[in-house]
Amino acid sequence: MKSRLSEIFFELKNSRNILYQLVTQQLILRYRRTTLGYLWTLINPLLMMSIMAIVFSTLFKSDLKSFAVFLFAGMIPWTFFNSVVVQAGSSFISNEGLIRKIYLPKIIFPASICFALLIDSALSFVALFSIVIISGGSLTWTAFFIPAAFILLFFFAFGIALIMSVLTVYFRDIQHVVVIAMQGMFFLSPILYKKDLLTGSIGWIVALNPFNPFIDLFRAPLYEATLPSLQIVTQALCLALISMICGLLVFSRQEKKIIFRL
Repeated sequence: MKSRLSEIFFELKNSRNILYQLVTQQLILRYRRTTLGYLWTLINPLLMMSIMAIVFSTLFKSDLKSFAVFLFAGMIPWTFFNSVVVQAGSSFISNEGLIRKIYLPKIIFPASICFALLIDSALSFVALFSIVIISGGSLTWTAFFIPAAFILLFFFAFGIALIMSVLTVYFRDIQHVVVIAMQGMFFLSPILYKKDLLTGSIGWIVALNPFNPFIDLFRAPLYEATLPSLQIVTQALCLALISMICGLLVFSRQEKKIIFRL
């Protein structure tokens, strides 16, 4: 098993040029023939966040500027995580024709989607955070932790995406179930509210949500202007490692069978 995992990394390294082309293709096709092009990476999240910030700041009787930063710090990691799980989870199905025609390391398909979404999220983060600063938010040196937060989140999401991409090949209905499950997970994640706001059985379920540490990785430096605690970083690191190990194990065991299930 160890040798097979080494082979996967070796194949991915040797196919880095193809990976680059697939990532570029993902980015180009997403905004091809649109007038505004990459501005949509800013417009879509900006409109969504603006509406949610106005509605929920009123509902929770919070200051709009403060709540906008609070919401922004939770939505950036969630949007990336949700997109990776949903889109990369269907990567083998989406590239069925290419997989049947030519041999390529199959891990390259979910990987290309994950990297393209990472670039999208980074661009959205820079653009939206600039707007937050202009509207009265503050920027502190703790924001330099954000790249590390993105790296941990990337590996956590990628590992889950690998598992989902394999499962979707065997059970096509999963791609639809995942969309519904992610909607439920959104409301069970402290994105719109603080963790201590909910009590009872719902609060207990929210506390067990494995996505919580990754929200804290972004919210601490952006909203609280502090670095995440060592406990939060450790939890996120462990979850990212577990996710990647499980994802690679599932993928390595089923990789050669994928072509026969498509």
